[in-house]
Amino acid sequence: MMTDQFPPLPETVQQQVLPNGLTVIGIQKPGFVRHYAQLTVFFGSASTRTVTASDGTTVTLPAGMAHFLEHKMFDKGTYDAADLFAARGADVNAYTTRDITNYYCSGLQNIQADVQDLINFVLTPYFTQETVEREQGIIAQEIQMYQDEPDYASQQVLWEHLFPDSIIAEDVAGTRASIVQITPAILRAAYDTYYQAHNMQLVVIGDFDFTQLIDQLTFPAVATPKRAVPAAPVVQENVKTAPRLMRAPSSLPEAWLGVRLPAMPDPIQRMRMSLLLDILLSGLLLESAPDFLHLYQDGWIDDSFLVDAELHSQFGVLTVGGKTPVPVSLLHTLTHILTVEYARQAITPTAFAHLQKELIGRTITGFDHYGWLAQQMIDTADLREGDRHSIYSVNGLANMVASLNRAELLTLAEQLLQPSKMSAVLVSPEEGEHE
Repeated sequence: MMTDQFPPLPETVQQQVLPNGLTVIGIQKPGFVRHYAQLTVFFGSASTRTVTASDGTTVTLPAGMAHFLEHKMFDKGTYDAADLFAARGADVNAYTTRDITNYYCSGLQNIQADVQDLINFVLTPYFTQETVEREQGIIAQEIQMYQDEPDYASQQVLWEHLFPDSIIAEDVAGTRASIVQITPAILRAAYDTYYQAHNMQLVVIGDFDFTQLIDQLTFPAVATPKRAVPAAPVVQENVKTAPRLMRAPSSLPEAWLGVRLPAMPDPIQRMRMSLLLDILLSGLLLESAPDFLHLYQDGWIDDSFLVDAELHSQFGVLTVGGKTPVPVSLLHTLTHILTVEYARQAITPTAFAHLQKELIGRTITGFDHYGWLAQQMIDTADLREGDRHSIYSVNGLANMVASLNRAELLTLAEQLLQPSKMSAVLVSPEEGEHE
């Protein structure tokens, strides 16, 4: 181990939970011109969809609600919230995943105004029947566009095998049938349940005074009283391990392998597991791994090859695959590589030490990438408490990576890389055998 060989990094991070419950994290970047702010709502497509409206009635939210709500928050009737940022030369955008909705902005000046407008438009809902119907048409086109993409469709099937009969598997945007069920009243019920300050996290990065920023913030009046956020659903069904064959118009067949990873409610354990998983995948399948180079040079994979791991409070998943002329052979090879026996041979003590140093270097480099740094604050948020404070230790992160060891990595591989947790999807562009 290399523990305590790395001094604290020169980053100043401050965190405060405001009286309304909002967690604010400030990361100072003295001398940096650009600033970045993100307001995260811990509400995604896999959040519990049975909520209580303000009148006490129980409301079931249609699939795609979190994504729909994200779109609607920009609409303020007589103007679009993005116009406020554009007038100052700033950018603003948002995205929805299975566990969060993230609103973020970036600019070169007026950081206080950008942060204030970010708070204002996210905490000021505006829903009418006319605007809801207009958005239904826009999102229906978006859903159709994604469904026409073979990569997207095959990965969606993989999620359905890894999380059968669970809302975790459902498309983030929902379906055309589900979004037509959305009404202003249902939107309001979802908003009142999840868009509460204590279910949000604000991260600001740049050259600014943290205390001054907080002192000057104001918040729109909240019409509904504070309420508990529903607990996340629990996965019940086992993984469907039998491979699935799909037919789809595509220039090349595809092979995808998925691994269901465990839920990680403890943010410290989740952070440590994420670092170990990074080293494991770097040694087995990412671009620096010998097997990646062999597969690429032999023409089995191309630039579409994806290795993606997600670890969340309520679920986790590893997705590997892409376009290939030999889908069956590639799938067999990936299944062989993703075993603890193979990891033990490939990641020798010498290789582990090299991968560990490489991860430290990439992590330190990441501190100057605002979006990456802000994402770490989401990934390490503690969702078990009433507020969403983060346990991410910027200054001590290099030492955390250095404290990892090979035995710990192999134990993790043995726990995760189990055939009972894996599923596969093969995509063929035409009838007949693959190879």
